[in-house]
Amino acid sequence: MRYSIRALSCCLAAAIAAADAQGTTLIRVQPPATADDQRDDYAVQVLELALEQTRHDFGPASLHRIGLRMTQNRAMREMRNGRYIDVLWMMTTSAREEQLTPVRIPLAAGMLGVRVPVLPKHRGEAFEEIADLAELQQHVAGQGHDWPDTAILRHNGIRVTTSTGYETLFRMLELGRFDFFPRGIQELAAEEDLYQRYGLVPYPDLLLAYHAPNYFFVAPDNDALALRLETGLERAVADGSLEALMRSHPGTGNGLAHLESGDARIIPLENPDLPELTPIDRDELWLNTVFDEIP
Repeated sequence: MRYSIRALSCCLAAAIAAADAQGTTLIRVQPPATADDQRDDYAVQVLELALEQTRHDFGPASLHRIGLRMTQNRAMREMRNGRYIDVLWMMTTSAREEQLTPVRIPLAAGMLGVRVPVLPKHRGEAFEEIADLAELQQHVAGQGHDWPDTAILRHNGIRVTTSTGYETLFRMLELGRFDFFPRGIQELAAEEDLYQRYGLVPYPDLLLAYHAPNYFFVAPDNDALALRLETGLERAVADGSLEALMRSHPGTGNGLAHLESGDARIIPLENPDLPELTPIDRDELWLNTVFDEIP
């Protein structure tokens, strides 16, 4: 996403005028999927960081959680129509970038594309011998029906069973409907209670890795908010505050420490739908110890 100087000036003026007229700007976001769901905690903190980084330019802002959690596809539809939601955070795809405006700065240095197999407790031995993609293809994964990861896994020859319900997937894994549930390495801490509830364990000795940046998305006509988020994130990258948040947050911090230890076997996967404008050449935005080897 790039703006001309004139467009930037117009967006900034509009945003400042809106903030002056309304006081604090309300940014509408989705609530957690369940009362115990903490997966969004890091993204919310990044969003608050970006807003604080631009407070002087755009005025104060606060987040408002709407009363309804929607599937990703419905949330995108509502955002395009100007209803309910102002910001979404999710993995990018070509279709998503065509329908919405992405802020092309990965929220966690691409960590969402590093996946840990979550298994029933008695299945750990089956994964101890997996050394490459061909061996992983002998097992069936579980994923959300509208998650981009489903297409990525299938493109790489991995069979996938899907569900529309997030927590339903953990129950299905417990019941043996599939063999493993790949979870983002930064999501493990937030899901500990679910693992205990359904008798599951992460298997961090084996990682799947593919380029799958998690971005903020806004409606196509919301240039002012897109500019504010891009400006705030660029500042947070430049001054180190985004990396500091990533290292201090329990989910991303633990995931980063595991990756930097070099203890895991990594199976690289190809993402066939990685948009052309993905800023892969900006080394400061990625976990290069992982992604230097990813196609």
